[in-house]
Amino acid sequence: MRWKTGVAVALSLAGLLTVAACGGSDKSEAAAPAQQKDQALHDLLPDKIKQSGTLNVAAGHNYPPLVFLDTDNKSVIGLEPELMRAIGQMLGVEVKFSQASFDSLIAGVQARRYDLAVQAMLDKPERRQNVTFVDYFKTSSSLLVQEKDAGGIASLDDLCGKVTAVEQGTAQADDAEQQAKKCTAAGKPAVQVLVFPDTVGCLQAVSTGRANVFIGGTPTITYQAGQSGGRMKQVGQPYRFLPYGILVNKEDQTLVQAVQGALQKLMDNGSYAKILAKWKMSSGALDKAMVNGGSS
Repeated sequence: MRWKTGVAVALSLAGLLTVAACGGSDKSEAAAPAQQKDQALHDLLPDKIKQSGTLNVAAGHNYPPLVFLDTDNKSVIGLEPELMRAIGQMLGVEVKFSQASFDSLIAGVQARRYDLAVQAMLDKPERRQNVTFVDYFKTSSSLLVQEKDAGGIASLDDLCGKVTAVEQGTAQADDAEQQAKKCTAAGKPAVQVLVFPDTVGCLQAVSTGRANVFIGGTPTITYQAGQSGGRMKQVGQPYRFLPYGILVNKEDQTLVQAVQGALQKLMDNGSYAKILAKWKMSSGALDKAMVNGGSS
């Protein structure tokens, strides 16, 4: 019986994560047009990429509306893949996506397993010691709880004695650990932190009552609350506003220039705004394609 309940919950959560394939974007929004190759930007690409004609991009698959699987359970869709495909068109290469866990992205780019990586990673100063970021979206962190817990949790300070779900390797995982230390230093019960390899685990923990709260990026927290039919609520105020960035190897400065230039051209020709509008993410639009633009 317990196994059947777990399966039902997992299927329900899978529905939450994939329903955007039908309703996560506004089909009335005009799609961004195909981009014309910019030869000057193409010439900035490393020889390996020019010769292969392929840009290998590490990406996620379960962080809607930024990235998730389409109804075929194979194709990745969402703001991030659509933006990366447009950047690829601008650079005159095909974008090939490789699924990778969030906490493997930096090492993968450093080891050149991937040319680029994009998966809702905050451009934080300590991460810039290992990779360069081309920023594409401004965001924040938020809390998701069951409806019954919405009255008792409004900020990180309310997490003492609570069970908190976070995704491995994220800034939110650091937040939970730091809050646990603050709670114990104040003589309060510590935060019990549950670390999961992906968003599905965090959502399942909250949905089943195993965790009181999921700390995640505001875009996916807002999306999941909206898709839950009122069962889950986004609570409190978003905090720590930083940009998400495309990860590039620190040694590939001409590739940084190419990606930044392509993104800027998408901003200038209106395609960037159309992509964000399609995925109902216009509030996170940046005015300029910045390199390492995140503050502490």
